[in-house]
This record gives sequence, structure tokens and C-alpha cells, in this order.
Amino acid sequence: MFKLPLFVLSLCLWQIPSAYADTRAHVAVGQIVEHPALNSLREGLKKGLEQQGFVEGKNLEWTYENAQGNPTTAVQISKKLVSLNPNVIVTLSTPMTQAVLTVTSSIPIVFGAVTDPVTAKLTGHQNVTGLTDFVPPEKQLELVKTFFPQVKAIGVVYNSGEANSVKQVQDLKEVAQKQNIIIIESTISKSSDVSSATKTLVGKVDAILLPTDNTVITALESIIKIGETYNIPVFGSDVDIVKRGATAAYGVNWTESGLSLAETIAKILKGVPVNTLPIQDPPQLLFYINLHAAKKAGINVPDSLQKRADMLL
Repeated sequence: MFKLPLFVLSLCLWQIPSAYADTRAHVAVGQIVEHPALNSLREGLKKGLEQQGFVEGKNLEWTYENAQGNPTTAVQISKKLVSLNPNVIVTLSTPMTQAVLTVTSSIPIVFGAVTDPVTAKLTGHQNVTGLTDFVPPEKQLELVKTFFPQVKAIGVVYNSGEANSVKQVQDLKEVAQKQNIIIIESTISKSSDVSSATKTLVGKVDAILLPTDNTVITALESIIKIGETYNIPVFGSDVDIVKRGATAAYGVNWTESGLSLAETIAKILKGVPVNTLPIQDPPQLLFYINLHAAKKAGINVPDSLQKRADMLL
């Protein structure tokens, strides 16, 4: 029987793990801040990749970095993720997507939790696609009027340095003007400003409507506290804020969006060119009501409206 020399056999065995490693897909995830919605999106993404046949520890290498709301850290993370040369970089939020895009024009970028990719200048790039979290401004105003038909003035707290937030408020103002509703703005640049910015709305507004702004939502509890103190209902486009004390929200099913992102990423990993995959809107929107918060704000929620809700709290 022919036998391989021992050193040749050893070389072959040494190369097997390396060859196996080369068949692994590497997905790197950059998240701008610790946030329930973004966490659900990321968890849905990982679950979706497993459904698509990509399992961490088997044929998937998974890298995750969180900037904890710090733009400078986001830039550092972007450079780190690009240096790893993964098959796909997933960016959760507009700032993280913008940061990664300044570092690479070749590695596929798939974003999530971006409200307006056009305003954020994320369109027209050959290596970028993703999924928005866009909720039409008409739907947002309809939400408030459903609970508060006589509303005349709505307060909006947002990060003036966040392009998506600025665009959301502009669109909201245009729609509100046609309905004779006044939008009163209160801007911030960091989460620690949220409480004082919200207090400036007291006595001026009938309700508060929050855009999908990560900086603001990070400090949501301070808004809820002020709303409860002055009987101002808080609404938004992120259903997770209802669990945290907001009156109601009409927004993205983050888990479903994560599963949808996974489908897009799986196509890229299987060789589909990024520039053939269009940017998509959320696959599903949900309607949540917090009955306890509504009662505190003096709002009676009729049974007919409760039946329409996807979740009552």
C-alpha cells in the first residue's frame, strides 16, 4: 500500500481547517447606540441569517460593534470593520451607515433603521442597499388625531444634526399645515439635552410626537416623565416607546425588518450584486397602545380603537 510521507500528510491536515475557514461568510455589524428597536432589528437579522442557512460558529463569522451614541467612536468602528474585510457590513442607523461609507466603496453595505436614505445621501452608491424605517407623516398625524381629534399644536423633539430627523420634521410640518395643526420644534444635539428641550414645550402643545431619532429615544424616560407631570400624551413612530410609557405609536416591526435584512444579505453572500438589490421600505408596520399612559393623559380609548391595536399595554 502506498503511504504518504509523514510531513506531506501533516501539511494536508494542516490545510483542511484553513480551507474550511475560507468558506465561511463574515458579516460585520455596526450599531450606533444601545436601543431596544435596534437590538430587536439586530436579533431579527441574526435569526434570519440562521433561517437562510448561515449559522455563527459553523459557516458564519459574526462581528458586532456598538458606538454607544458617540460619533467619534462610530468612525473608529467603521475603520475597524472595514479593516476586517468582511463579506458584508451591516449598519444600523444613518450615522453608522454614513461613517462606514466614508471608509469603503467596495465592501457591500446593508443598512437598517434609516428613515430617508436620499436625504442622508446613501443612494446612488454601487455597494449600498438596505431597509428603511419610514412611516409616512400622514400616518403619524393620523395617529395623534385618533386619540386627540381637537389637537391644535404638536411638539417635536429632535436632533438637529441628524439629517433624517430634520427631513422627518420638515415633511411633518408640510402635512400639518394643510390640516391647520402647528408643529413646535425643540432641537437637541445630545441625549442630555432632551429633558430641558422637552420642558420648553410645556404650555405650548397639546401632544408630543417623536420622530425616529436615536439620540432622542435614548432619553425617552425624561420625556415620558414630563408628559405625565403636565398631562401631555406622547406619540411616536417607534412601537418600542409604548412599552416604555408612551401613549401610542405606529411603527416598524423590527423583528420582521431584521428577517428581511437577512434575506438581502443572504443574496449578497450567494453572489447577487449589491447594485441589483433595491432599497426597501419596512415589510410590516404595527400599532401599539399603552392604556395606562392614555389614562394618565386623560384620554379614553374606545373599544373599537383597542381592537385595531396589535398590542395593548
